[in-house]
Amino acid sequence: MLVTESISTASLTLTPLKVADAAEMVDVLSEPALYAFTGGIPPTLDDLEERYRHQSAGVAWGDEIWHNWILRLDGRAIGYMQATVKGDNADLAWVVGVPWQGFGYATEASEAMRDWLRDRGAASFSAHIHPDHSASNRIAARLGLQPTGQLDDDGEMLWE
Repeated sequence: MLVTESISTASLTLTPLKVADAAEMVDVLSEPALYAFTGGIPPTLDDLEERYRHQSAGVAWGDEIWHNWILRLDGRAIGYMQATVKGDNADLAWVVGVPWQGFGYATEASEAMRDWLRDRGAASFSAHIHPDHSASNRIAARLGLQPTGQLDDDGEMLWE
């Protein structure tokens, strides 16, 4: 299995997810506005610790591999990045805390994550994004993805 490694960019570091990150991330994910397009509510510390225990295992189902990173600016957690790899396709996801949105961090980190995955054999990329989430739609387009017109069960558009 491909090990998730740290990734550095000009301004950011993506560090492999650990259960201990939950304590810092509970504040990053506390803003209800983060859930406007995905639904749900801010997680509790116990919720995050349980989720991170599962995610940090690195294996989803069968031949899927999960890669999860905490997005850091000057060492401080500001969001997270995810990739689910199956075969040579990587499905990408990103979340940046509200105070750090609008500065290009999600784009910078997503491009670095894509490049890291490409260097390790990923040949195609996808993302599931709510059609009204204009910021994430712009990030997907910057990654070279295009909307397919297919909506999933959660009402998100598949981009490839």
